Amino acid sequence: MHPALIAALSLIGAFLVFQILIRVIRKAHPFPIPAFATRFIDNPFRRRFLSPSKTIGQLGIGEGMKALELGPGSGFLTVEASRRVGDRGRLYCLDIDPTLVANLREKTVKAGLENVALLVGDGQRLPFKDGSLDLAFLVAVLGEIPNKDAALKELSRVLRPGGVLSISELLPDPDYPLRRTTIAWAGKSGFEPFQQFGNFFAYTINFKKR
Repeated sequence: MHPALIAALSLIGAFLVFQILIRVIRKAHPFPIPAFATRFIDNPFRRRFLSPSKTIGQLGIGEGMKALELGPGSGFLTVEASRRVGDRGRLYCLDIDPTLVANLREKTVKAGLENVALLVGDGQRLPFKDGSLDLAFLVAVLGEIPNKDAALKELSRVLRPGGVLSISELLPDPDYPLRRTTIAWAGKSGFEPFQQFGNFFAYTINFKKR
């Protein structure tokens, strides 16, 4: 067998073993992605194939909306989301990690974003009034939340009637769930899918409350 082929197969095998091990660990002990790891999320490969403009364009976010970005991480999508809601809208970015929120604050100040509110908080206990938001979106975040039912019920509570919940997932995120799993999770909290984008490796599902 050619040495290059052997090397390629070895890399693929190592990647698969890593995926299996990390999934077993994180399934037993879900936890938010460490702050240092977010630097790998904003990379040229993702910007080429899943750019902020393309991802945000699938969420249904629009001018004047009050939107929640749950788990913004490094802010890969924040600038584009802020631009889409516009001056009449408001984007709330909530993350459980104070370090990530502090880093994101520097980014929003540098970008001159005046319609963004940054919050340190828990997705299982959202600091918003009932029915106060038009849209909430999570990108590669839901799998990190220990109590998904609690988080989804909270999202249902804070969304207005007819509001949209958008969930996006992508490989090789170790918390990546299958599309049918995401639909089942959301369905338990009264959400029904009405739009779907992407493929097996990266998808977005938009839900409305039944």
